[in-house]
Amino acid sequence: MSHVIIGTAGHVDHGKTALIKALTGRDTDRLREEKERGISIELGFAPFKLPGGRLAGVVDVPGHERFIHNMLAGIGGIDLVLLVVDVTEGVMPQTREHVEIMDLLQIARGLVVLTKIDLVADEEWLDLVEEEVREALAGTFLAAAPFYRVSAATGQGVPELLQAIDKLTAEITGRDEKAPLRLPVDRVFTLPGFGTIVTGTLVAGTIRVGSTVEVLPLGRTARVRQVQVHGKQVESAAAGQRTAVNLSGLEKEALLRGSVIAAPGTLEATYMLDAKLRLLDSAPRVMKNLTRVHLYLGTGRAVGRVVLLDRDELKQGEEAFVQLRLEKKLVAQRQDRFIIRSFSPMTTIGGGLVLDARPEKHKRFRQEILQRLQELEKGDPAAPLLQRIRREGVVPYSLLLKESGFAPEVLQAHLNKLLTEGSILQVDELQVDAHAAREWAERLEQVLAEYHQRHHLAVGMSRAELRNSIPKQLPLKLYDWLLTTLAAEGRLQLQGELVALAAHQPQPREQELQQLTALTELIAEGGFMPPTAKELAARLSLTPAQVETFLNYLAQQGVVVRLDEQLALHQRAFQQAKALLCEHFRSQNTLSTGEFREKLNSTRKYVIPLLEKFDHLKWTRRLGDARVAWRLDLENCGEESNND
Repeated sequence: MSHVIIGTAGHVDHGKTALIKALTGRDTDRLREEKERGISIELGFAPFKLPGGRLAGVVDVPGHERFIHNMLAGIGGIDLVLLVVDVTEGVMPQTREHVEIMDLLQIARGLVVLTKIDLVADEEWLDLVEEEVREALAGTFLAAAPFYRVSAATGQGVPELLQAIDKLTAEITGRDEKAPLRLPVDRVFTLPGFGTIVTGTLVAGTIRVGSTVEVLPLGRTARVRQVQVHGKQVESAAAGQRTAVNLSGLEKEALLRGSVIAAPGTLEATYMLDAKLRLLDSAPRVMKNLTRVHLYLGTGRAVGRVVLLDRDELKQGEEAFVQLRLEKKLVAQRQDRFIIRSFSPMTTIGGGLVLDARPEKHKRFRQEILQRLQELEKGDPAAPLLQRIRREGVVPYSLLLKESGFAPEVLQAHLNKLLTEGSILQVDELQVDAHAAREWAERLEQVLAEYHQRHHLAVGMSRAELRNSIPKQLPLKLYDWLLTTLAAEGRLQLQGELVALAAHQPQPREQELQQLTALTELIAEGGFMPPTAKELAARLSLTPAQVETFLNYLAQQGVVVRLDEQLALHQRAFQQAKALLCEHFRSQNTLSTGEFREKLNSTRKYVIPLLEKFDHLKWTRRLGDARVAWRLDLENCGEESNND
């Protein structure tokens, strides 16, 4: 059974609180000033046992114009509204403003209750009042709402209203209890022995005793000590219920109305919102760009400026894409509804729908921005996910879960749709824009082609250097996946830490073949004391870069073995050195540098780099000033090629 919140609306002193008492038996006015003045100032709450057995929550809002900010803090979380009109007064200013607010918030269902009928004996008068109210509601969400005539004082009409409420609430679809927790706070107080207590309507998720929650925009965590629903202590409360939560670890002064209790890491507060805004027909003037307004969202409120993204002014009755830039942070999600009131004097002038709760700062009249907002406005829940992934190229699943407000299974269903369409790719927890992945692949191939042109003798480009060539740095996991995928598709070849195009083969030119032959001969002639790279360059009239390229090529071809930047042994000399190494360890346990120098009839300049090469190959290991055999196969010390 889904949980339901019922709210009141209407002009001051039209009998909202008395009606709630007649329906529930509870007086929602709790303040002394409310009792003395006979009007509601703050939000009132009551449990409501419906004829069908369901327990609903009631939010009674103040009707006075001075307390409209309190009304706005409570009206956003309701499922069914009771618009209350006093038959002795008819439609009044706050009747109209409350209807405009509820229309902007797109509250789905409502009933119109004509109250105080015991004060009017003339049935024709009641008919006239009903006709006036119907005219006032024309074109609003209550245009087709049923009317009920009620006296809270005598009880006349109350049973019929109860049955209508019971029937309508049975048709309401429950809120998502599996989504991440979201509880906008509408009241904060303390009780001796309990500490800080917050109340609000759970708009999503479930809150449990003992769980850790995050308080936003404060950004601090707290533990849930107790949970109450309609005054009764429970282990958990679910979406759609009025809830009181006792928080441990937070002082009352740290919390304000407008705070949001959330699952840690699932929501963020923001200074900016992208939205579709409608200016009411009743707004006193057109809206100019950068108009300063009061914005009401959930239980929160902030002053901000309206940036008109596609025009210089917004006329009454028009809608436009805007960016709301706030002076303090609010917590919002896509599809949230909001109200704006003029800065001074404060009157309701419009409202709208949040399209993006974490936008970048926009320049005006940018067609790509307007197209993006048009796509978001269509309401496809997968659209903002795709836009977010396209904007970044790659987004972790955990971040999408945090930003979307979807339950995990709902989020995955939307991602699966994008996967099926080919719009995104999934690499473990990373969600990747398929178009961006194609561009990255093409960029890698382009960079490799240019590299092969400049370094035609190189087997390939290092993975690290190639990764840096992509303008937007990729996560290493995604980069490795991209290389592996391209190799599997036959577009690249991977050789250890080197990457090359699939068709690339190092091929010396005719002049280079002659130079390579001469260089190889000089190294071979040098035996265990070959010329250094610097000496080779001088003797062959080559540049240091040319020698480096030639030595790398010869090493890749197995002709020479690089010992360090300056030295390379011919493969024959290297195998002879290995054979001498094996011969030594067949009869000795250790080998000193001096011993090996004598065996090779060489000098320390060559012997030390050679021994370090053996260490690198794990054939030997240093032990003090000597070396011992390590992974050296003494039984099979042939002269096979051993390049590293």
